[in-house]
Amino acid sequence: MTERRSEITPSDALAAVQAVAAAGGIRPAAAALGMTRAAVQRRVRKAEAWGITAHGEVTASPARRLDPPKGRPARYLFTAAQSNTKAHPGFWENLLALAAYYGARIMVARVRYNHSASQVAGEKVNRAADETLWYDEAFTPHLCDERVEVAPGLIWAGDMNIIPSAVQPLSGLDSFTGAASCIFPHPQIALRSVATAPGTPAKMNYTTGAATLKNYIKRKAGLKAEFHHAFGALLVEVEGADWWVRQVNAAPDGAIHDLDVAVAGGIVSTGNRIAVLTPGDLHGTKADPDVISAVWGEGGMVDALRPEAQVLHDVLDFGSRSHHGTVFDRIAAHYDAAESVEGEIAATAALVARIARPDVRTFVAKGNHDEHLDRWVRDAEWRRDPVNAAFYLAAAGAAVEALRVGVRDFDLAAWALRRAGVPDAVTFLSRDEKLELAGIRHDLHGDLGPNGARGSVANLARIGAKANVGHSHSAGIVQGCYQAGTFSRLAMGYNRGPSSWSHSAIVTYANGKRAIITIRNGKWRASA
Repeated sequence: MTERRSEITPSDALAAVQAVAAAGGIRPAAAALGMTRAAVQRRVRKAEAWGITAHGEVTASPARRLDPPKGRPARYLFTAAQSNTKAHPGFWENLLALAAYYGARIMVARVRYNHSASQVAGEKVNRAADETLWYDEAFTPHLCDERVEVAPGLIWAGDMNIIPSAVQPLSGLDSFTGAASCIFPHPQIALRSVATAPGTPAKMNYTTGAATLKNYIKRKAGLKAEFHHAFGALLVEVEGADWWVRQVNAAPDGAIHDLDVAVAGGIVSTGNRIAVLTPGDLHGTKADPDVISAVWGEGGMVDALRPEAQVLHDVLDFGSRSHHGTVFDRIAAHYDAAESVEGEIAATAALVARIARPDVRTFVAKGNHDEHLDRWVRDAEWRRDPVNAAFYLAAAGAAVEALRVGVRDFDLAAWALRRAGVPDAVTFLSRDEKLELAGIRHDLHGDLGPNGARGSVANLARIGAKANVGHSHSAGIVQGCYQAGTFSRLAMGYNRGPSSWSHSAIVTYANGKRAIITIRNGKWRASA
C-alpha cells in the first residue's frame, strides 16, 4: 500500500532531513534508511512545509542573546543563502565592504529549495550528483541557523526554513515569537506590521532577501519566485534597548545603498543624496512633534539624507469638522478651541511651509483626509455652524467659481492651504496625476484599490507598477509596493484596541531601490 503524506509524522520528517544531510543526497539517504527515494522525498517535502530545517531542528531552542559591543551601537546584517546556489559575487563583495564600514556582523541562514539541476536547466544530468546538498563556502564563517534575540523585542529566526518559492513568505507567522518582532531568512523582501495590544509597539515581521544568485525551477512557481528574488539583507542597529531595521536591496550588479552610504565594486562612498523621502501620513494638527523634529528638525533625517524630493500624504487631518466625528467630538472640539476649520488649515499650512525646503521638491499626494474638506463643503449646513460660516462661504464660492470657468478638477484643499500660506513651490497632485520618480509611482495615496475596492498594500502590489503609498498608518512591503506608516500621534482616539501603526517612512534611492525607516523614541537611527 502506498504511504499517504498525512501518515508522515514530524519525527519521520526530521529523520529524513537528518539522513539527507548526513548522506549528502536523497539516493544515499534512501539506501541508509532502507526506503525508496520517493518515500524520502515525501518526508523532505513535509519537513519543508512544517519548517523543519535542513540542519535538523523541529522546535527551535530558546533564543540565545547576542552580546553587543561595549560603548557603541551594535550593527548586524542578516541575509539568506539558498541551497545548491553560488553567492552573487558583486553583492557579496559589497555586503562585506558595508559590514566593514559599519563594523557590523554578517549573519547568514541557510534555506533549502528542493530542486534539481535537471529541472532548472531543462536537461538530463547525473542524478546522484544532482541531489547533493551544498552551500557556497563564502558563507561558512557567517552562518547562523539558530534563533537569536538580537535586541529586546527583536528575534532572528535563523532556524526558519521557508521555501524560497513561497508567494507570501510571512503568511501565517503573525503570532510567531509572540509580541516580539521577527526577522526571517527568505529571498523575497517583505514586511508585515502586526497589531499588538495597547501600549505595546507594533510588531514587525521582516524577510531579508538573499545573497545567492537566482536558481529556480523553470515552472510557474519557480519563475514567480525568480521575479521577486531580491539580492538583499536587513541591517539592524541596536543601541541600548532601542533598535532600528532597514532593508538593503541591491541592484542586479550588486551595488547597494544604505541611507547616504553607497557601495559599488567593494568601494564605499558617503554623502550621497537619496532620491525621494515618503514620510508617514502627516495629519497636520495631529502630527507627532517628536517625529516632526526627528525628520525635519536641525540635523534630522532630511538634513542627513538631503532628498531630492519628498512626497507628503494626508497633510490635512480635518478633525475640526470630520464627518467621522460624533456630537460629543464636536463639543470637545468647542471646549478645546479646535472647531475652526480655517484655524486648522492655517496650522497645517504652517507645518507644510516648515517642511518645504528650497533644495527639495515637495509634492502632496491627494489623500482621503484632504478630501474631507470637499465633503464638508458639499454636505454641511453653514447656517448652523457660525464659527465656520465665513470660511465655508469662501470655500464654496471658490468651488463654484472654478466650475463657472470650466475647471472640473478644482482642488479645494490646495486652494485652502495656499490661501493660508503654503508656498507655490509645493506641488499638489490631483487624483489622476502621475508622478514617477526613480522608477516608482508616488501619486497613489493607498486608499483606492483596483476596480473600486479599498486600497491595500496587497492589492496595490498587483497593479503592475512599483509604488510607494500611505493611508493605512501601518508599514508594509508586498513585492513592488511599499507602504509608509503615519507621522501622527499613535493614539488618535478612533483607533482603539490593538494597533499596527508605526512612525515609518520610505526612502527611495536613485536606482529605485527602497527601504523603510521606523522612528523609535524620537530617533530614526542609532548614533553615528
